[in-house]
Amino acid sequence: MADAQQWLEEGIELFKQGRYEECIERMYWVLQKEGDQYTAWFYAGAAFAQMQDYEKAAHAFFKAAEIQPDSFKAHYNLGAAYEALGSYMEAEMEYETALRLNPQYESAKKGLMRLRQLHRESYRKSPWDQPQQPQA
Repeated sequence: MADAQQWLEEGIELFKQGRYEECIERMYWVLQKEGDQYTAWFYAGAAFAQMQDYEKAAHAFFKAAEIQPDSFKAHYNLGAAYEALGSYMEAEMEYETALRLNPQYESAKKGLMRLRQLHRESYRKSPWDQPQQPQA
């Protein structure tokens, strides 16, 4: 019977091969034995993100960030999952956390700039720019 470390290593290799479902399976085997295993949560999140299952990715990255609050990569990826889900305020907070932990992290800077540009564009639009139905 394989141990958690072997499953973890197999899962990482499967991720690198693009075999995301199998990677997730291995990571969940690890998590059954060691529920607070940062790397297993992180790779599960990355695999879910590759499969565009952003809700599950957000959950996994949230768990990874909870286990290792100083991981700028977990916070960044959680932010990216939130952004993909349209949860822009949460995404912005996670990008800011990633930047606070690593001020040179370009991906977090770009994510934050992208969201702030989105905010500026939405603030420029007047509610009267669109045809409105009368409110009775």
